[in-house]
Amino acid sequence: MTDLNPAERRLRLMMSELREVSAFEVDDALPGVVDPACEDVGAAFADITVSTGISLDSALKDCFVRFDRCSASWSMEDSENSLSGEFCITHLPAVVATEAPPTATELMTQDERQRYAEFRVLDDHPVSGTGAFAALRLNPETPTPEVWYHDFHYNLGGFRMALDYCRYLDALTLTKGTFGWQFLFCDVSFADDDFVGLGDELGEMLDVFPRLFPDHDYTDLRARLQERL
Repeated sequence: MTDLNPAERRLRLMMSELREVSAFEVDDALPGVVDPACEDVGAAFADITVSTGISLDSALKDCFVRFDRCSASWSMEDSENSLSGEFCITHLPAVVATEAPPTATELMTQDERQRYAEFRVLDDHPVSGTGAFAALRLNPETPTPEVWYHDFHYNLGGFRMALDYCRYLDALTLTKGTFGWQFLFCDVSFADDDFVGLGDELGEMLDVFPRLFPDHDYTDLRARLQERL
């Protein structure tokens, strides 16, 4: 059996936490199985360079997830704001091969179209079908890809997140994929009309989760919420 690396163990732990806390109803859960083609991380990175022409920062090897798919959709019982969430994570070779879904690019500016073409889907919601997704922005000049969050309900250009791939995975394990958690890392205000409801939902998450998962530190996420209220 292949030993799991720290990033993979954290994702597996998140899956266990969701299953073991009775407040969560979890559906369509796939705990993640190591893809044999990705067991050799160095070879997988070399393959990415061949397929994309981009040499990713070797630091990304520290959080390289080799799972073919680690995903779940969940809802929370007795939640004031009907908290729910979803995540779907796969290995980087699959990410760099997954272009952003077709959309009305004719409504975008030229810069937005160019950026959208560089998006490769990192995390999305195939069960709930929200249409939102997180993406790596692949660019030969950027060995550490930017992370963007795209939700058609808010804009067409997307929102750049103030984190990298490794920190995205870390934040995911804290938030469990609560819908909209990515906006805690985006330049938005939850006082704006479009985000008022979301601020309430994330506020409940950050009130409830620290009690349900006391081994995790939610200090940074709480500070980010306060900055956006």
